[in-house]
Amino acid sequence: MTEKIDKYKVQAALVRSFFDAFSHGVIESQVEDPKEKTTPQSVKKLMLEHYEHIAPAFFDTMFFPLAAMNYKYEDIAALAREAQQRGDDMMALVRTACGNEAYYNAMVEEYKRNFSMLLAGRYLSNADHLEGYVRKAEAETEASVDSDRAIELTVRVVMFAYVRGLRQTGEDARSDRSVHLGQVHPLGEDARSDRSVHLRQVHPLGEDARSDRSVHLRQVHPLRGATLFRLMLDAMNILLLDEAVDFADAEAADLASLFLKVCQTQHNFTVMTDEMDRTYSELMKE
Repeated sequence: MTEKIDKYKVQAALVRSFFDAFSHGVIESQVEDPKEKTTPQSVKKLMLEHYEHIAPAFFDTMFFPLAAMNYKYEDIAALAREAQQRGDDMMALVRTACGNEAYYNAMVEEYKRNFSMLLAGRYLSNADHLEGYVRKAEAETEASVDSDRAIELTVRVVMFAYVRGLRQTGEDARSDRSVHLGQVHPLGEDARSDRSVHLRQVHPLGEDARSDRSVHLRQVHPLRGATLFRLMLDAMNILLLDEAVDFADAEAADLASLFLKVCQTQHNFTVMTDEMDRTYSELMKE
């Protein structure tokens, strides 16, 4: 039996992960000098230049994960079709996906908090995120998400948002609507059977974990391995833990120890890497 994670915490992690991954994708696609990639000036400039692209990318990336926290997988496609028949706009669809007004309002606050930081040229740290994300009201009934599902949804947000950021150049920025509401189910048979992403060098949890898998960092292209793994580390940190992990005592190249710190268990690590494989397979088919 898997653990449960508070729904507000999961939702906040999804929103933060979107902005972190999307912005890094945008910056990496347009800033060649490594020293300039994360300067406040570069972050602010590029976020302002892509201001109009962020809301559509957020909707395309986040509709399914938000809906999957509140509805059964098999109901989401019908939910999307009904919304389209009503002529709902993007924000009305996101409101529906959030399940109720309280979660929608919390999502909006997280959206504003993360976006405003980027427009100021800064990234929200893991510690600041964990301290300040919107929590349930005192009188509100507690709700949670299965930890396996939460990990899977977070992985998808990181990877899809990162790729959409990388594609925000020229015509691609205007035409990239690669996920459509009719394709919201993420775990089709093709995705389950095609293990085209390999992360062998990341497996932190013993020989069994390493020998079960077959992944190579070079095959993460067009995703850039170092950035993707950093984004995933941060995402798992804010999703699975209540405090920011201190990586100071871990060697930068030792991905095993880093992922062990944030995933905590071999089960969580396996869920994460399995979903990275499935999502990569989908991305490679676009």
